[in-house]
Amino acid sequence: MIEVVMPRAGLTMVEGTISSWKAAEGSSVTKGQAIMEYENEKNVIDYEALDNGILHIIAKEGETIPVGDPIAQLAESQAEYDALVSGGAAPAPAAAPAPAAAPAPAAAPAPAAPVSADGVTEIVMPRAGLTMVEGTISEWKAAEGSEVQKGQAVMEYENEKNVIDYEIVHGGFLHIVAPAGETVPVGQTIAYVCETKAQYDALVSGGAAPAAAAAPAAEAAPAAAAAPAAASGRRVSATGLARKMAAKNGIDLTLVSPSGGPNGNRIVAKDIEAYLAAKAAAPAVKAAPAAAAPEAEEDEIIRKPWTGIRKTIARNMYNSLQTTAQHTNVCEVDATDFLKMRENMVAAQEQMGYKVTVNDLLCMMLGKVLLNHPYINATLEDNTLCMHKHVDLSVAVGADEGLMVPVLRRVDTLSLKEIHEKMQDLAARAKEKKLQPAEQSGGSVTITNVGMFPIDYGTPILNPPQVAIFGFGRPKLKPAVMPDGSFAARTMMKVFVTTDHQVVDGLILGRCLKDIQFYLEHPEIILA
Repeated sequence: MIEVVMPRAGLTMVEGTISSWKAAEGSSVTKGQAIMEYENEKNVIDYEALDNGILHIIAKEGETIPVGDPIAQLAESQAEYDALVSGGAAPAPAAAPAPAAAPAPAAAPAPAAPVSADGVTEIVMPRAGLTMVEGTISEWKAAEGSEVQKGQAVMEYENEKNVIDYEIVHGGFLHIVAPAGETVPVGQTIAYVCETKAQYDALVSGGAAPAAAAAPAAEAAPAAAAAPAAASGRRVSATGLARKMAAKNGIDLTLVSPSGGPNGNRIVAKDIEAYLAAKAAAPAVKAAPAAAAPEAEEDEIIRKPWTGIRKTIARNMYNSLQTTAQHTNVCEVDATDFLKMRENMVAAQEQMGYKVTVNDLLCMMLGKVLLNHPYINATLEDNTLCMHKHVDLSVAVGADEGLMVPVLRRVDTLSLKEIHEKMQDLAARAKEKKLQPAEQSGGSVTITNVGMFPIDYGTPILNPPQVAIFGFGRPKLKPAVMPDGSFAARTMMKVFVTTDHQVVDGLILGRCLKDIQFYLEHPEIILA
């Protein structure tokens, strides 16, 4: 006997709902045969048998089952199947195969236009980068039903780091499946392209679905009423055109019976028309007026879907805190001479040919210091500590849609001018979301400078597999005790660093902070 369990389709899937069994109880199935259709939070998916056998169904249609829990069994022989059925806790329901084998659901997908039909090409969410598992559609640049050309940018999508244009690889008529704002797993369907208008019309209408729409009004109304039960606990799948029609007419999509798509579970335009016709034919029921109640003043709330870059940052920050032993240490340095040196360099920018920033000097300083601290200029990957020969510095850059972290490669080998030019280019493209995936990965340590804000220090979160992130707070004029015991006004600045205590102990970190203090209080050696 082979146990069949609810499969996991996507990293975030925790449960699935069985839409329909395509093979009847007690029937013989073959390896590779689609025997069941199920839904996760985003898609409707066929399940193919992994072996031959006689099917004994455990979980019924409409049930929601956790990933990994049994949904059926495959018996190797008729005798084994009979033993399974007779030995179950509820033999009577299992022994009612022939009459109640649910032939209707199994036959329901037939009217839908097949996605593999000649002239209809499936478009899926592309993978942009090795770590990408899902993408969010920012906007469709081509309208539903419009004719698109090969190479035309028809859609803009976001992964965890960038906004990217998708160029169509087949010309034809566009049928949108996933609307703007939807987050779709890599490899899942987002649209279809049909070679001819006739193929497009057939796909949108759901093939033989018009026959159902032409049913008498008296029968259509109960069908619409039954839809909520079918949709209960399920995510509504609808075409872009159907969603527009529903929004225009104020229709709750969970009340509409689907008939389109590859599996007959997607709401198409014809379904909306059928629902409207049924609603118009149904007698109007006037609700009794409710007792007057004092109206509470409602707050105005703007709801913004947490998608794209910010969603990814949130997930990564949470996971970082769950998987590393983070602790933050702070030290105060006298940055008077450091900032005076930078001031003198700014005054000479005409001669130098560029305006030096505080960040340029801090990046150069870390490039020199961290070469002497291999346990900090390191990444912890699969229980292996990788100590890097060069300092690949991830530099935090603020953008409207979230923090971007481009990598300044081999900063320890660069001149101050090279650091300045590279950072200007990376920061500008980061704010425009034009960085390439390779420009945002592979850093060995991170720097975040908040000195331009009224922030003295913080507790930055690690960017795994890195084991350290350095922060620099705002400079503040304060009274300080000089080496000779006198008091003087000095510009003090806090340096704060979060490290992974699995790798970096107090001794290692103390030595590193001591070096940073020395460099900042003797800034001429940064340029040496």
